[in-house]
Amino acid sequence: MSFLTRQLSTAALQREKLKDYRNIVTIQVTVVIILMTLEDLLAGIGLVDIQKWVYTLFIGFAGFYLLLLWDMMRNFTQNMLIVRGSLAWLMVLFVLGAMGENPFQRLLSNPRPYYIFIHTSLTIIQAYIISLSIRDIFSGSRVTSDKLWGSACVYLMIGFAFGDVFDLLNLLNPGCFGVEIPVGFASFLGGVYFSYATLGGGDTGFENMSRLVRNVSVIESLFGNLYFGFLIGRILGLPTGAMLNDDTST
Repeated sequence: MSFLTRQLSTAALQREKLKDYRNIVTIQVTVVIILMTLEDLLAGIGLVDIQKWVYTLFIGFAGFYLLLLWDMMRNFTQNMLIVRGSLAWLMVLFVLGAMGENPFQRLLSNPRPYYIFIHTSLTIIQAYIISLSIRDIFSGSRVTSDKLWGSACVYLMIGFAFGDVFDLLNLLNPGCFGVEIPVGFASFLGGVYFSYATLGGGDTGFENMSRLVRNVSVIESLFGNLYFGFLIGRILGLPTGAMLNDDTST
């Protein structure tokens, strides 16, 4: 029971949030680097057979990321139904994802329905955590270290959440990006790439995409800009001396 619940003092809770935000940002950056570079780097130097270990590494980091998301969720709620249910839900998603993307032996003959369930679930879970984190970041009268790390965490999580959305669109409508992207790791990679390119205002590199994909990308870009606008307005609207003061003393 103590593993599931978290009852901390205000200062201890702030320290816990800082630790959780830092850990998640570290894993988010690591996963993005693995997704965007490692497979192509290995293929470029002729280590094609080692690419299966890239998939294994990604699955491991993805599982750790899901665990950290759940751990952070405990900072915002004491509802045991949500805590227990979300843990069980995330464990099911990890098992299904590992079975579908097992690089040594494919364990799901038709993984598409499972992937649709996984990415729909991850979109809902991350949207819920993003809403809780944004409420936490904009609360209080000071910009503390945990809120700064939380701001970075939310930004990166927005990219991952919309990456799941774009992957889901490709699963439901293959070829919606203008090219055929295989189901699985390649599809998720394409979705995350498209999401962060959209969020960062860069060229996505996709042509002839469907109208729905284009419209969703506009929604993501608008959401990201609004987030930054409110975040900057929040920081500038604080009184002098209210920034970077940590309430971590006991």
